[in-house]
Amino acid sequence: MLYSDMTPEQLQREMKELQQKGQRAYDAENWSEYEVLMKKWYLAKSYLVQQDIRIAIGETYRLAEEYDRLTVSKVKGIMAWGTRMSDGAEIAVPIAMLEKDAE
Repeated sequence: MLYSDMTPEQLQREMKELQQKGQRAYDAENWSEYEVLMKKWYLAKSYLVQQDIRIAIGETYRLAEEYDRLTVSKVKGIMAWGTRMSDGAEIAVPIAMLEKDAE
């Protein structure tokens, strides 16, 4: 089933399962599997919170799970596109990965 077709309860169950699998991959030091599972977790979370998150074009956000920031140039659905500060690369990330600095 697609994340976009899931109910909030189904998304929460999926996130819990992904987090458990991610913890096992982390404990086993299987970094590539951990990264894939965490990206899927952020995708599921983005569908869960998309109505509550307001992403501003031109704003710079911290990237969860990374020591980097993203300046947003476009948002479509659950994805935000922008420029990564560390290397200037244009990337797309799930909106749940964007964290605003505390003010």
